[in-house]
Amino acid sequence: MIRAFVQRAFATVCDREYFPGLWALLNSLWVYHQDTIPVYVFDFDLTSAQKSRLLTHPISPELISVSSLPFPSPGTWEAKQQVFAYLLKRASCIYLLDADLVLVSNVKDVFEWAEEGKIVSSHDGPGKYYKPHYESYSPSLPGCQLPYLNSGALCFNTRRHWDLAGLWAFASQYCVYSPDRGHPLQLAGHGDQGVFNAIASMLHKSDNFHILPETEWCDSTVGCALGIQEMSGNGELVVSNVTTGNKQRIVHSSGPKWWTKAGEVHQGRLGDKLKVFEHFYNFSRKGL
Repeated sequence: MIRAFVQRAFATVCDREYFPGLWALLNSLWVYHQDTIPVYVFDFDLTSAQKSRLLTHPISPELISVSSLPFPSPGTWEAKQQVFAYLLKRASCIYLLDADLVLVSNVKDVFEWAEEGKIVSSHDGPGKYYKPHYESYSPSLPGCQLPYLNSGALCFNTRRHWDLAGLWAFASQYCVYSPDRGHPLQLAGHGDQGVFNAIASMLHKSDNFHILPETEWCDSTVGCALGIQEMSGNGELVVSNVTTGNKQRIVHSSGPKWWTKAGEVHQGRLGDKLKVFEHFYNFSRKGL
């Protein structure tokens, strides 16, 4: 059943390898928002068992096969680029989240900024200098130095920025990371994030960027340690960023993923970071 049009929605793209991360993400959405905001999961070859398990989750995510997207998606990056355009008829402000992160806070403020017309995400590095091969986007882009946003947790209003949503989806056919190297346009950029930033820059959207601190909102900084300060009975955590001393808002499994052996070792070196992921993954056994 197709949901009624809503003002706010969460969305994510997931394949079968990322399912542990998806389950932890859904549990964190439930802890901080219950079922007040619809969740759309774009299914990139999930197993039958995984899809059946999702149907048991109280957040009731709506599963959408990537085959329903307007353009072919040989990988999750191409699928991710089309989410905003696909959901334009279903939701106004969409918060696109990677399936390898969890919330450790309520994100009502992010939606409020998006409703004001802001494009909300964290820095991913100090900025992007566009080299000559970015001329395929626009002759004006090479030579520009512009902010560079993380597409792993990205929120904006599809009414205000329908052009960005539409071009990001359209460009998924012509990216250099695709199997045919993006022929004939060969749009440059590493992954969906690089293409998003180039298109946003081409459309002069940087004035609309609402840039959040990388450490507390992306948590990809090398060596950034976290500490659990409080744990409530309903599953909420208060997590501090030991590196900055500030409250953590999102925890991202950058590098090896936390559910793998390599990820367990890597995340385990960063204070309580692994414990945060395990808490949300296992929370369903305690009360969902």
